[in-house]
Amino acid sequence: MSKIKNDNTDEISRLTGEVEYLKARLEIYETAANGANDGLWDWDFMNDEPFVSKPWKTMLGLDENTEVGQMHSLWESLLHPDDHKRATDYFNDFVNGTSNSYRQEFRMRHADGTYRWILSKASALRNEKGEVIRLSGSHTDVTQRRTSADALKLSEVKYRTLFENSLVGMFRTNYDTGELLETNDKFWEIVGAEKGTASSTSDFYKSPVDREYVLSLVNKTGKAEDMELEIKRMDGKMIWVSFSIKHYPEENILETIMIDITETKKNLLELQKVNFELDSFVYHASHDLRSPLRSVLGLIDLYRLEESSDVRDQCIERIESSIKRLDDLVQELLSISRNDRVNDKHTDINLFNEINNSISSYYNATDTSGLQIYTKVFHKKKLKTDPTRIRIILNNIISNAIKYRSFDKDDPFIKITAEVREEDAVIKIEDNGEGIEESKLPHIFDMFYRATENSVGSGLGLYIVKKVADKLEAQIEVTSEELLGTTFNITIPNTYNDKS
Repeated sequence: MSKIKNDNTDEISRLTGEVEYLKARLEIYETAANGANDGLWDWDFMNDEPFVSKPWKTMLGLDENTEVGQMHSLWESLLHPDDHKRATDYFNDFVNGTSNSYRQEFRMRHADGTYRWILSKASALRNEKGEVIRLSGSHTDVTQRRTSADALKLSEVKYRTLFENSLVGMFRTNYDTGELLETNDKFWEIVGAEKGTASSTSDFYKSPVDREYVLSLVNKTGKAEDMELEIKRMDGKMIWVSFSIKHYPEENILETIMIDITETKKNLLELQKVNFELDSFVYHASHDLRSPLRSVLGLIDLYRLEESSDVRDQCIERIESSIKRLDDLVQELLSISRNDRVNDKHTDINLFNEINNSISSYYNATDTSGLQIYTKVFHKKKLKTDPTRIRIILNNIISNAIKYRSFDKDDPFIKITAEVREEDAVIKIEDNGEGIEESKLPHIFDMFYRATENSVGSGLGLYIVKKVADKLEAQIEVTSEELLGTTFNITIPNTYNDKS
């Protein structure tokens, strides 16, 4: 009996020592778990005894002394509704052995009612049948990372939306080769091509020298801003673009934004032209206005001093001539002003009558001895246009043909033919007069330009003709040879069937 008692005492002593050892180890484990940043947990599946560290609880705003109770029920109750099925299915697959590893992210409800993103990792201890005996794992709060990632993703989506829907062309290219790496739709619209039909910006530079020039500017500061350059579209059309470039050496790329400024450039050039014409207009108009006025003043002084009636009569005639010149100039200036400001209603006109009226108005105004004028008008269709502007065109061209006829020729003539068609009226005015020197022909429609030294006008006549024709959207072609004659071909749109 004594021996048996001693044996029991030894066994009890051994077991007591193991328990104390296990308690000590458990205390060390709990201390380590509670001091960790991650929330550690352990689950004895056989006895359904869970353990969670204090950080696991505080991570979710739970009191440190909160009893965990049934681990699985607590976890499920805190899952975000949108994550519940996915998270529990993944967990069950791991427990059942369908999945060999466990690592997933889900949202759990904090005590303040918000949700925190949790990264959960676990490992399992299984028996010989593969059944889970124990689960151990950790929870890490990854809310900040997920929030930053979501914000970054949203930012990328916004950038992509801005990039794709931008009203300016945007593209990225290889610095060395000019290869197009990324482009938006506006870029392809500007260069007039289908997306992906070009592979390099070299396809659009007017010459390799232009690309070298752009790169030289970028090399100095790493960027170039608000540059203007003429480039070649895929259809061969030349356009002006404004662009800014940024160089990223670490990636060896260029980022560029580009807008089409062709229309702006055109308007600027037109404005410069208008300013030039305005300066020229002020200079010449003041000169041409003062010239007859000075002549009149001089003739008046002569008239006062002269006693001869014949001389006085000549003074009056010359004063009258100067006043007529001045009146003609004023009328021409008014025509320019009116053409820019007024759009008269289009009406039916008889082209034959308009041509004859213009001839009659100027035929007796100068020496027309021996001059033959031939007219032939085919007027099978009705013509509708601006009558005032048609008269300005006819009066100026016909009066010039009469004025600058050749007096040295035996058979001076003016031939006028016209045909009214469904969509337009074509007028041809041909003479065998003085003609125009080839070098002067391109300038005959310029303001105050006189193509001949014999000109007695202001140099505004053909300028007005061109401005009026532009308003009518009419086309004028001129051919001429010095001493042989001049031909004007005018095509005027017929708005008779225009329903607008």
